[in-house]
Amino acid sequence: MSHERVLIIANKNWEATALMNVLLEAKACPDKFPWPVKLTHPLPPQDDSIPSKPRAVFHFQEESQGRNHDVQVEVWCLQDAMNPSVSSSSTKEKDEVLAVICFGGKAEIDTDQGPDFVVAFGTAGFPGETSYNGCVFVGANTFIHDPFNDDVRNDSYWHSERTGRLIGPSPFSAELFNSGYRIFDESLKAQVESRFLVPPMNPARRQILMAAANYTAAGVVNITNYDDYAWADEEALHAFKEVCEEHRARPPIGSVETTHGIIRLQSEAPFIFISGITDRIGHFNMEVGPRPYAQNFACAHNAGVVAAWLIPKIVHYLSIAG
Repeated sequence: MSHERVLIIANKNWEATALMNVLLEAKACPDKFPWPVKLTHPLPPQDDSIPSKPRAVFHFQEESQGRNHDVQVEVWCLQDAMNPSVSSSSTKEKDEVLAVICFGGKAEIDTDQGPDFVVAFGTAGFPGETSYNGCVFVGANTFIHDPFNDDVRNDSYWHSERTGRLIGPSPFSAELFNSGYRIFDESLKAQVESRFLVPPMNPARRQILMAAANYTAAGVVNITNYDDYAWADEEALHAFKEVCEEHRARPPIGSVETTHGIIRLQSEAPFIFISGITDRIGHFNMEVGPRPYAQNFACAHNAGVVAAWLIPKIVHYLSIAG
């Protein structure tokens, strides 16, 4: 039976764990949210004998325009599928794993069909002095900064001709944010925000959902030493500002992280990112460092709640768009 594929792709394993905790808890999800038809969560730690598998596969069926639409929602974690001997922050390894996840190959899924919708999921920082810690940003723009773009000798780096450019939403992605589809309405905001946790370190005055098609995930790639983010994030923000001024565009930043952009590059399927904000750019050591588990879990949980409530809406959107 043919079906449409929705991929929810998390970066680190602790982000995927927080997401799965939400998706397996009935009180965190919309009514009638299904139990997975396949479930490999939780995975044993550091077991490199496990082949590439999604943490979970959910099956949705919806009738629209006189026919049934079957949608398979797969929850993946990049770190699960990466070579454990390579840094979990390696952009090059992530890119290789993503090709397998998105288009089958060696992955243990039922299809080699490409995705029909992609969601990049994770935690991130946010620029500025105002704290948005615990808030969740959803958008469809991406921008990738490669601080080692000129280093072509180091074969551990990943490079792309599409770095340094603002990559806008596909037409379908932009439509999701239109008021006519009523996806990001006040009802959704009320449901998700009432389930948000308050992170322990410098939380926002109120944990809220912010969603707009032009929110941009600004990504920094090829960084494997966390100390390098102190300069690389600022460099990425400067590069983003220069590109926007060149094209006379003013898209707002929704998050600064490492992976949403390379997920976006894998296909031209409709795409959105979901970022749970953990810290202000330049303040990681103060806002994540003292209590990393609690800060990261609370913010990834909040992003997971948003994902849980968006999944049925994405399924419905695919059924009426198809």
